[in-house]
Amino acid sequence: MSVIRFTPVSEINDPLTLAIGLSGGSGTGKTYTALSMARGISEIVTGKNGGPIGYVDTENRRALHYKSAFPEMMHYDMKAVDDDGNMIGFGPERWIAVIDSAEAAGLPVVILDSFSHAWEGVGGVLDLQAQVLDRLTGGDDSKKNQRSQLAWAEVKPRYRRLIDRIVRAKTNIIICTRAKPVMQTKNRDTGWKEVNARATKTRRADVPWDPASDGDLMFEMTTMVILDPSAPGAPVHQIKVADQFKALLDPRRPMGVETGRAMATWAKGQGDAQAQKELLDQARSVARTGKEKFTAHWQSLDKPQRAIVATIMDELQQLAVDADAVQNVDDEDPFASTRPSAEEMAAAEEAARAAADAQAQEDAA
Repeated sequence: MSVIRFTPVSEINDPLTLAIGLSGGSGTGKTYTALSMARGISEIVTGKNGGPIGYVDTENRRALHYKSAFPEMMHYDMKAVDDDGNMIGFGPERWIAVIDSAEAAGLPVVILDSFSHAWEGVGGVLDLQAQVLDRLTGGDDSKKNQRSQLAWAEVKPRYRRLIDRIVRAKTNIIICTRAKPVMQTKNRDTGWKEVNARATKTRRADVPWDPASDGDLMFEMTTMVILDPSAPGAPVHQIKVADQFKALLDPRRPMGVETGRAMATWAKGQGDAQAQKELLDQARSVARTGKEKFTAHWQSLDKPQRAIVATIMDELQQLAVDADAVQNVDDEDPFASTRPSAEEMAAAEEAARAAADAQAQEDAA
């Protein structure tokens, strides 16, 4: 039996790897944004301009539209059929083989576009589950509800092995997925209202897009954003963004080469991302003491610090409101509400909007 050794972190100097998720519909700039970020990552990893970029293309060689702009691209045409015309699909094992090959080739970064094929394409997870279900039911539709979970139990382990391979990859990975619109209506008084979709892990009322992929995978990403046609390349809808990157990913500005460089620099244990995280953690700690102390803390920050803290202003406002609500509760009454009133909630939201507007005006100046 091998000896288990816990290693002091001071002895661990290997760079971390990034797993970045970009989702969006047509016209949102996924491919160009992925290539631009990959260029920045590759430059930092290799220490030179023009470092190679691996590109796994399931979209009928669509990435080759950018071969003049990105001559360092190393392209792989991932088709649903083999060279003999046999259907092989996009099963989990093929994607694992692709990542294995990218690592073996020493690629500093690889783009998987579109990874939606792994979920909903021919031979993808949904297709595999349907095939297993047909086998388990013998084609009897009346048994499908009863045996659906059995079919998932057979398919999901294969997909989990793919997710684990992505998480443990020794190369940086950018995963592009399609996003589909969620039909919504907007009420002036109540805001957005979904009319045809159940709640999911990634859906917010103001985000009318659903990534065509598994929700669990998205939360394994270092960063997961949904791009919107209104601002191609900009991280408008941020599903998962670590504190280290909140100041970097501005929903008003497209991501690009500099974004990739900054993220790769953080992964190498350099840059100021950790200091930014500590600044956000401190702001959260102060906000939990109430609005008055948080306001004083905000006023003590300089302009660059405010720009970083403003990235989580909605969260901070809510923490402060909740803290004041708890302090005002009669602790002799076990039924006293600790939740903020509707008026307090509205005031917090208005304050958050005002702070964001003020920050935008400062940035513009």
